[in-house]
Amino acid sequence: MWPIVIAYFIAVMALGFIAGRRVKDSTEYYLGGKQFGPVLTAFKFASTAESGACMVGTPGMAYSVGLPGMLQEMFMPIAYFMSFRVYGQRLKAACDHFRTITVPQLLEKRYRSRTVRVLGAIAILIGLGGNLTAQLKAMGEVFSLVLNIPYVPAVLLGIAVVGIYCVVGGYTATVWTDTLQGAIMLIGAVLLVVFTSTAVFGANGFSFAKLNAALNEVNPDLLTLTGGGAMPGMMIITIFLIILCLGMALPQQAVALFSMRDRRVARWSLVICSIFSVILLWGLVPSAMMGHMLLPPLDNPDQLIPTLMAEVMPPWCAGIFLAAILAAIMSTVSGVIVVAASALSQDVISIAAPEAYHKRPVFWDRLAVVLMVIVPVLIALKPPAIVFWLILFSFGMVVVSFLMPMLGTIFWKGGNKYGAISGMLVGLILVPFWMVIGEPGIPALLLGMIASPLVFIIVSLATKDKQDLGDVVDPLWEVYSEV
Repeated sequence: MWPIVIAYFIAVMALGFIAGRRVKDSTEYYLGGKQFGPVLTAFKFASTAESGACMVGTPGMAYSVGLPGMLQEMFMPIAYFMSFRVYGQRLKAACDHFRTITVPQLLEKRYRSRTVRVLGAIAILIGLGGNLTAQLKAMGEVFSLVLNIPYVPAVLLGIAVVGIYCVVGGYTATVWTDTLQGAIMLIGAVLLVVFTSTAVFGANGFSFAKLNAALNEVNPDLLTLTGGGAMPGMMIITIFLIILCLGMALPQQAVALFSMRDRRVARWSLVICSIFSVILLWGLVPSAMMGHMLLPPLDNPDQLIPTLMAEVMPPWCAGIFLAAILAAIMSTVSGVIVVAASALSQDVISIAAPEAYHKRPVFWDRLAVVLMVIVPVLIALKPPAIVFWLILFSFGMVVVSFLMPMLGTIFWKGGNKYGAISGMLVGLILVPFWMVIGEPGIPALLLGMIASPLVFIIVSLATKDKQDLGDVVDPLWEVYSEV
């Protein structure tokens, strides 16, 4: 396996150094000069969205609870439709209209508020920092398990590769490497289902009828919508709501829309992303279900894919699939690093020390990437128990913090800075507070996605006379009329 993994590492680092030659300013470094077409945009968007959680977590969930484990991947084409056809073209138009690089900058221009920008930067640094720690931990565990090396060297090896191409090549490097990594993910998913189905049913014997019959003998609950109650309806609703907001409320996804060459790119990107998702769905989930026929019961469902890979694949093929798992994790890690670093340099350093920043912007941009690599690594090397709480609420914090300010940017003229600030505070305060002391039957993310719109709308209407944004929203809506 090592030769395949080493070749993969060399390839992604080479792409990083080639991309680094193109970087001349912050727009090049963080958005690649806004020049990407449908293929690169689609693979960047899909590879970042469908990370190690998709390659390892989703199959593990399907193995554990059955049919509900398919829901995330089944909902993804809806997410891509919402992102590229409902939100994406307006977000791209707003980014170009205001000439912004980061999501917090966009919100500052829309709501004419430095406070909104700072709150956005805080949400990104805390929320995506927690997400990054989780991804690094997953990467270290996969390296350690499959390559038979200790956890700490595994984390350092993985982040060294990602860090090098992110620091040197910036956003363009992540787009190019995500395209390579997305292709590897697709190849890995196809190989896994071919070898697994052959091992269970023979070369030409697979059918969904046979699979369903076999699963019914193992556990009939695996074929029910909630997995026999293993995944409550509230959780299914929450997953669906998250999916609807994917391209708007997650900054690491929104930047892929900002970096499109033009708005027409969104149409074909939607098609490519949907095909990407369908291949992963029908490659990974049936393979996970067939794990019940091949393997003894597993205590940890996340061990399913590495165990299944070792059971059914020859070594050369297992090496390719290992690269697919690493590609999935590394694509998300690189995307999160660059977006979090952009918040640090563009929305913190440039505000705190504007003269120093504008003298050497690319230097500060690269330094921010280095910092966003070092800090999560230090936590991931020996994560204390509290980090797991941080990881748990970090995703909810980011989604709820950006949900309504972004919706107000693209759909509602009536939103103002008071509503935006209030809505963002719901994500920054309510979500972690509820996760610590709230009722366990009510997901904090679902509560936040109900409370945030109410607060945003009520506060904006109550303070509509305190801020006149006509000179901001009227020209913006004229731009939208052309979309």
